[in-house]
Amino acid sequence: MPRDLRPRDPAPSPADSRPRKSFRAVGHLVDSGIMQEILDTIIREGGSFDITRFVMGKTNEEPSQLEASYAAADFAALQRIARRLTDLGVEIDADRRASAEPAPADGVAPPGFYTTTNHETRINLDGALVTVENIRMDGVIVVREGRRAVCTKQRDIRRGDRVVVGLEGIKVAPEFVERDRSGFGFMTSDVSSERVARIAAERVAELLRGRTRRVIAVAGPVIVHAGGAEPFGRLIRNRYVHGVLAGNALAVHDIENQLYSTSLGIHTATGEAIEGGHSHHLRAINEVRRAGSIASLIAEGKLGGGIMHAIHAAGIPYALAGSIRDDGPLPETLTDMNQAQEAYARILEGADLCLMLASMLHAIAVANMIPARVLTVCVDIHSPVVTKLRDRGSHQTIGVVTDVGLFLHLLADRLCG
Repeated sequence: MPRDLRPRDPAPSPADSRPRKSFRAVGHLVDSGIMQEILDTIIREGGSFDITRFVMGKTNEEPSQLEASYAAADFAALQRIARRLTDLGVEIDADRRASAEPAPADGVAPPGFYTTTNHETRINLDGALVTVENIRMDGVIVVREGRRAVCTKQRDIRRGDRVVVGLEGIKVAPEFVERDRSGFGFMTSDVSSERVARIAAERVAELLRGRTRRVIAVAGPVIVHAGGAEPFGRLIRNRYVHGVLAGNALAVHDIENQLYSTSLGIHTATGEAIEGGHSHHLRAINEVRRAGSIASLIAEGKLGGGIMHAIHAAGIPYALAGSIRDDGPLPETLTDMNQAQEAYARILEGADLCLMLASMLHAIAVANMIPARVLTVCVDIHSPVVTKLRDRGSHQTIGVVTDVGLFLHLLADRLCG
């Protein structure tokens, strides 16, 4: 049954003493489904709403406008609904200015601090909306001099920093409110099936052909195991990839493949287990450590191909983040997790597209670091990897469920010949 959207007086009746907040939303509210989600959220959380003004956009480009209020049983319920609505792009008490309180100590936010999403966010400072810089998931907003608002990791807070608290004066703009995802319009579902892998590769190739986007690849060692090292190297050498984020294992098995033609002791050409091959990855690590670095092994002429050689030849930045499982590790591997996060974040600056290539943990980590505007293509043989990304808030993720080696061959063939 359709809802009655006729304007009603938002003022509570004398018998209605429940706490109340006003809100407004602007965007493609009806065709995106946001209008229904807003009202359903209020009802689902035990509240009630009063719509004071609703103007429907008259054209495909003109946004709709909603002004309303909602009431709840108590202040806790009021704030819970406010948090849900803020994540949908609703402005709570929109005319109020954002509140900021000083941090009591380094790495400690004041009580009631606002935690960010990965969507574009603006806050009301002195009556004007200011865009929050460096937006990412699970950060805080620090107000700086010169009317600046910066998304900051909690550990980087310094005593006395003005940290935004509460929900008033905050405007979030979810990507799905807009109609700007046409580049991936060929997908008819959240996770594609293997039968459209060729179509997916062609569409991704179309996005990369103009070379106007900054592309960062998040790469797992399965690329080497699945025979994707050669086409991935071609993409790097031809400047379709501008940075690589990975773990110790990608580099180790890539170098093992180049030195011994194996990956985890399996011959990459024949698929046969090689006697003594289980030690090849350790021998590869030992060769790099003997030389002092991957770059030195290349300079010696002992590493003449593969992914790491292509990265060094192209001169693009890369970061290898360590884990508790690592053998070695390689000299380049960052074993301090804070340093690894910072290195990843530096390479991700200005990214327009992320290729998540068969690396669930690194893909989830990177998805938390990038704003929702960044196009994200996740290629993995296991569909739950894409589901996990979406469950953690990375709704911009498009999934291609297929063998990563096959996908890279298809993509490189279309772009590099």
